[in-house]
Amino acid sequence: MAMFINCTELEEGVLCNGTLYTIPEARLTFHDNMFWVYLAIYVALVLTAGLMSGLTMGLLSLDMMTLKILKDGGTTREQKYARRILPIVKRHHLLLVTLLLANAAAVEAMPIFLDRISDPVIAICVSVTAVLIFGEVVPQALCTRFGLAIGSTLAPLVYILMGLSFIVSWPLSKLLDCLLGSNHSTFFRRAQLKVLVDLHGPGDGSGDEEHLTTDEVLMIKGALDLKGKSAKDAMVNIDNVFMISSNACMDHNTMTQILFHGHSRIPVYEESRSQIKAVLLMKTLIKLDPDDAVPVSSLLLDPQYFRPVIFIDDVKPLHDLINLFQTGKGHLAVVQKSHQGRQLRGLQDNTDDVTPLLGESQDDPQHDSPQQVGEVVGIITLEDVLEELLQEEIMDETDETQIRQRIQLAKAMAHKKSLLKRSQSHPEESRGQIQAGQSLAGHSSEHLNVDVAVAASQRSDDAPLLGSTEVLA
Repeated sequence: MAMFINCTELEEGVLCNGTLYTIPEARLTFHDNMFWVYLAIYVALVLTAGLMSGLTMGLLSLDMMTLKILKDGGTTREQKYARRILPIVKRHHLLLVTLLLANAAAVEAMPIFLDRISDPVIAICVSVTAVLIFGEVVPQALCTRFGLAIGSTLAPLVYILMGLSFIVSWPLSKLLDCLLGSNHSTFFRRAQLKVLVDLHGPGDGSGDEEHLTTDEVLMIKGALDLKGKSAKDAMVNIDNVFMISSNACMDHNTMTQILFHGHSRIPVYEESRSQIKAVLLMKTLIKLDPDDAVPVSSLLLDPQYFRPVIFIDDVKPLHDLINLFQTGKGHLAVVQKSHQGRQLRGLQDNTDDVTPLLGESQDDPQHDSPQQVGEVVGIITLEDVLEELLQEEIMDETDETQIRQRIQLAKAMAHKKSLLKRSQSHPEESRGQIQAGQSLAGHSSEHLNVDVAVAASQRSDDAPLLGSTEVLA
């Protein structure tokens, strides 16, 4: 049985026995003019996708905190770039949706133009290679390295893309703001800042980076640690404080002791060492004659010779103490044990790790009292606070002299002990050497003047430089 097929060629295709068949378009070759048009469009789409991918990586990798730092503290060029980028990056989700939308449109349009100029196998190979190398790897590598400069240069283009896609990108960005929040800035806590400072410390000397010196690192870390340190961490124990009694006189013996210790301010106590009544200023005593033996109690009647005592709680933070010393009330404070209520409040204050370091002082009449309300446990001076800030000991001429004297006395005592040990095994041979050792120790003790008894009683490697004053009692 024969079958007849009747086909008619139409504009839409070929109509055969009532069925319309579409004739596929012939692939374009490089001899056709449209081949180069399609190829140019495809290359433009690859470059557009790569540009959007690079901008997404470069701009969104710039943190708000980093841009603010560069805006105020960067080089002239960095400040210029940061000022242009900052308004764009503030709209984090709007920027994200805009760049991803433009990237997706370019990537999805590539196959439409590539299919007309190549077969499917070649189209897949070329598309994967072009998108991977020129649309992802190279743009992201460049924008990661030079994101600030590229983002600043292409900022006008980003604004144009935001305007073109505003109808779609703005609702999506607001939805992301509601779900994820709009604040994406990084906040460094004190522990993180200390690690950051360490990473910017002394380097290996290579490159043009301006590394921090060791002293700068210690000072910055010391300033960050002041929030968690209180007066009891830096104070001098009351047993190691040199002070004089209000019943003493400014005679030769007392002035010799004052000269030996070399302090600019000396506490004055009444009856017991825990009852400190005033702080004498040594520079005001220069004109006093030791032969007059002026009573200390009479000096406390003249405000030019003394300063009132500043009593602070042992839980008072050191940065608040610096603010107190800056007011001019004095550079020496007496530390007393805090009441339980104030101590709990101080501990709660120390746990606040988000409070800025340069905040307002929390001084109040209950926290810093002009009168003693608790047990005195020590004193603290401005030098003690600065040592905590610098993370190093501050040595003056008096400290160096006392150290040499203590070393001399320690050597004499060690020599005497070695002679005593030898005398136990050879009593007859060592008798003369023992007498010589005792003479050497006695000579060293006389050289130490008034502080020998204190230094000999302590005999420890970590003996404080401020000698005890049991000899004054």
